[in-house]
Amino acid sequence: MNEKNVDREGRISGDYVKKEALKNNIVLLGAAIILEIWYLFMYFFNQEFNFTLYIILTIFTVIIPYIIIAIVSAVYFSAYVHQFSYEVLENSIIINHGVFTKIRATIPYRRIQNINIVNGVFDRIFKTYTIKIETAGHSAVGSSTKTKGIGPEGYIPGMKDPHIVENKIKEMITKISTTAGMFEDKIFRPEELAFDNFISYVLSKMREGELLKTSIKALREKINISAAQLAEKTGVPIHTIIYLEEGRYNPSLTLAFKIAEVLNCKIEDLFELI
Repeated sequence: MNEKNVDREGRISGDYVKKEALKNNIVLLGAAIILEIWYLFMYFFNQEFNFTLYIILTIFTVIIPYIIIAIVSAVYFSAYVHQFSYEVLENSIIINHGVFTKIRATIPYRRIQNINIVNGVFDRIFKTYTIKIETAGHSAVGSSTKTKGIGPEGYIPGMKDPHIVENKIKEMITKISTTAGMFEDKIFRPEELAFDNFISYVLSKMREGELLKTSIKALREKINISAAQLAEKTGVPIHTIIYLEEGRYNPSLTLAFKIAEVLNCKIEDLFELI
């Protein structure tokens, strides 16, 4: 959990299955009643009323389909609840769901515009709630295509206490917004100085390299790997390796560790103060 920086994770309540089963049973029962009324209407005005045929039709077109659909629905929604999970991370919320098609939705906090908590009629019966997370990108797609019925990008049904997740998401949004604001205020304002500050930082880093003597090239050639191979193994452009070998750039501690690991040496072996 610590590796993924998970602040909160969980699953939805099993009462979601009961809620969906109740909704399906009401729909199925309504369809069955309508079909029975139609059978009785047809046979009532038919002088040759065949009660046996009426019973057979009722069993095979009403009762058996009703039972099959009810069982399949219960199994499906049970599997849906089992597969559904969510994770509240530092920068985003991840929602995993799907029975036949597995879906992993990652929603960055910076895109979240609104969080709605829905408590419908059937939700109130089983004391559950549904969290709907609306995002800027998802809303824009729906409005540009003019497609009706597009739901929210983030959807977490069957929650017993949705306010815990809601408050955690809002907390992370506030944290990110505050950090971004501090970063912007201190570095990129006023705007006309942003580029000058950036260039000044780059030049200062390059001047630091003049104080170091490097043995990267010699150690690299000793184990017979090229600058391009070293760049690929450390995840940096080849120009970075070239600048390091020429003493024109002072690397970060992370990059220095990566280079030492690839060259099978200590960091002290790579650099020497002039």
